[in-house]
Amino acid sequence: MWANTVDVSARPGGTRRRRRNPIVGKIAFGLAVVCLAVDASAFAVLMGGEMRFATGMCFVVVFLTLIAAVLGFVAAVGGLGRWYGVLAVVLAFLGNPVILVIALAVLAPEAAAQMGPGSGS
Repeated sequence: MWANTVDVSARPGGTRRRRRNPIVGKIAFGLAVVCLAVDASAFAVLMGGEMRFATGMCFVVVFLTLIAAVLGFVAAVGGLGRWYGVLAVVLAFLGNPVILVIALAVLAPEAAAQMGPGSGS
């Protein structure tokens, strides 16, 4: 009676489950940290008076945070370094200059008005 049945509890290739490589999540996390560093540098350059260079740096950071967020999402959903991927998505979101400007305008509108063009500083 048991001769023509299949054991569905047995895994093909043995009973040990392979662990997935977390390299995608680590790359996304590293890229998000680099984005935060470049974003902080752009803010320092802006405070130094170089608005064009800071704006260029922010455009680069916007695209890098997009890449970090997509890689982090792929890592989190695909199990390729799940926690690194989740952290990468959060850091990429928080490090995005567009999100930072919106947060500054909502949370501290008087500080945002002082930084704008024509503020005299």
